[in-house]
Amino acid sequence: MNNLQIKTLSETSVETIHEAFIDAFSEYEVPIDMPVEKLREMMVTRDLNPDWSVGCFDAEKLVGFILTGYREKDGVKTCYDGGTGVIKAYQRKGIGEMMLKELLQLVKEKGVSRFVLEVLENNTPAINLYEKYGFAKTRKLQCFEIEKQKLRPVPDRGFGVSVVNPATVVENEEKYNLFTPTWQNEIQSVINVKENYTLVSLSCTSRVLCYGYVHKTKGDIPQIGILEEWKNWGLEAHLIAELAKHTKSEKLIFLNVEENNYLAEVMQKLEFGNFVNQFEMILK
Repeated sequence: MNNLQIKTLSETSVETIHEAFIDAFSEYEVPIDMPVEKLREMMVTRDLNPDWSVGCFDAEKLVGFILTGYREKDGVKTCYDGGTGVIKAYQRKGIGEMMLKELLQLVKEKGVSRFVLEVLENNTPAINLYEKYGFAKTRKLQCFEIEKQKLRPVPDRGFGVSVVNPATVVENEEKYNLFTPTWQNEIQSVINVKENYTLVSLSCTSRVLCYGYVHKTKGDIPQIGILEEWKNWGLEAHLIAELAKHTKSEKLIFLNVEENNYLAEVMQKLEFGNFVNQFEMILK
């Protein structure tokens, strides 16, 4: 413990980060499938930047990390905790707090005014730590999944189906938003790796009524949008059936749906399973 040093991950290889990541999350509540190529994609998707990230090193060994994303939106410099972990042999030694304290000082010096993260709702020690440093819970997020074979068949109602591959930005996207997407589901995250996503929309008389993105191999659905006046007409079942056709995954996954939102109600009606919940926390 005497040799512990906190420094940025600027000179640390993705392979080294991956080795620590696998060890740190080997007993995580939600099983994580993260080969090194998926970690690379995640870092690109979420703008996780080694220059803004910190690691805890025991001599030359990486024993802990906070992978940090950075974006500037509407002039607001914002950071995001894309993953905090400590390898098993070094857990419960206060390393997480050491890294967080150092990271907050680093981003403060860089002029960041907003820091966002998500934490599992029952991870009380982590929540207490974040609250100690000024983070506040802003909303509860639900995570849903369903096996494609369990999707109920839907009748053809004659909607026009448009498929865009690689994904693009939907015109007037804000008109369709059901809630503000979390960092990993923002349109920027989709466009960062647009070749990995397909955009599907349903239309009537050339007017887009609803849309959704789906990851071609993982089955992740980062966003679904629908016009206000077309809610409660059952379009979402049609849309999800179409999205299912454009992923190789046998499962569809929608992370971070705002609790008590219209979309959360739709997920439950369509028999998606709510497999875990998180809190979004923000430090201003």
